[in-house]
Amino acid sequence: MNTALTRMMQAPGASYHFIADRLSKSEITEAEKLENGQGALVQTKSGKLAVYKDDSGQLHVMSPVCRHLKCIVDWNPAEKTWDCPCHGSRYDAYGKMIHGPARKDLLPASF
Repeated sequence: MNTALTRMMQAPGASYHFIADRLSKSEITEAEKLENGQGALVQTKSGKLAVYKDDSGQLHVMSPVCRHLKCIVDWNPAEKTWDCPCHGSRYDAYGKMIHGPARKDLLPASF
């Protein structure tokens, strides 16, 4: 059995997020509407993107797929981090890994 499937069976909550977070739609469809210092999952025609708008108004776009077991990260407005609901990996606003179990940064993406 592959490692991802084994881990998902060991953590039922992770299984839920792995599937449900891919099927749900993001409420935000226009990244430009984010306020400075805000991040969100943005729904595009091809799927979700993790987008952070920095204090100068520049957009930083990355894949929302956690590099650990491929769950979809959520924006944590209190800490300004991307947090994985499955196993607790955390990334800074720009997608840099700050806490495992993930070992790699979120992948850059574009619209």
